[in-house]
Amino acid sequence: MLPFSTITLSPAIDILLSTDKFPEPGDVLKGFGEVETPGGKGLNSARWLAMRGHSVLAAGLLGFERAELFEQMLGDYGIHDALIRVKGPSRRNVMFTTPGGMFKLNRPAFPNLRSEDWSVARVIDPCISHAPVCVIAGSLPLSADPSVYADMIVRLRSAGVAAVLDTSGLALQAGLEAGPCVIKPNRYECAELLGNEPRTPEDFRAACLRLLEKCACVIISDGPDGCWFADRSGGGRVFHGTAPRVEVVDTTAAGDALLAEFCHHYFPASILDETAIRFACAAGAAATTMPGADAPSLDLVVQLAAEVRITMECP
Repeated sequence: MLPFSTITLSPAIDILLSTDKFPEPGDVLKGFGEVETPGGKGLNSARWLAMRGHSVLAAGLLGFERAELFEQMLGDYGIHDALIRVKGPSRRNVMFTTPGGMFKLNRPAFPNLRSEDWSVARVIDPCISHAPVCVIAGSLPLSADPSVYADMIVRLRSAGVAAVLDTSGLALQAGLEAGPCVIKPNRYECAELLGNEPRTPEDFRAACLRLLEKCACVIISDGPDGCWFADRSGGGRVFHGTAPRVEVVDTTAAGDALLAEFCHHYFPASILDETAIRFACAAGAAATTMPGADAPSLDLVVQLAAEVRITMECP
């Protein structure tokens, strides 16, 4: 089975807090449930790919403090640990869920990171040695230049490694110019890239085709409204896959599961087909049924895949 590598420069301990009411000003919350899992977008994808049976190497950064929580997860899934240890803790993100809705607090990673603590070469060299596909995912530490992912993609491509990019903002804009193989923006990130937010099927098709000028395959996630897919071999065809209806517990890592499951089916042939679309949408939905970044059962993914409806937008 194809090996993969992943890069995570902003790992996180994802904390899910569940309360019985939506907080109001002045509230003191005492009764709540709490679950914490080690994650970060690249590590979430690594866990999923390992669960799918791939040999996976996890590269990037990891804080020395509470590193054992991440090390335990990597060991449990048989993931090769190539993370560079840096001073301080990895960030702690918090998802609050209540009967009235949910909201999330994402902290910046490694605010005191210094340039001498790490380098692009130290991060990507193990990836090049391990696998022909590398998933680069998540935000950048505060001190990192927005061009870091673009630099990584250029180096990976020169070594014959396909780069999959899942980030946002300036890092996504710069990374896209370097020619990744696959990108996975959401509709709001598309607005940052293209100047307008897609809303109609025609908008999504146009956005996919514009982004295909820079990469081989595009996935645009649209939350509970499903996902859009297109690749250069499709002759202008853009596919939409619905999101199966599930009871949502936590949306953390849903996009990471979707992307990892897509990569499981898409590589090494690099063919966009119904199976890749159907199972990617199912994996994203299944992940929302679990607390934190925990992975759901593959049986649930198979069950939900049968519920995905696929339509095609043609030229």
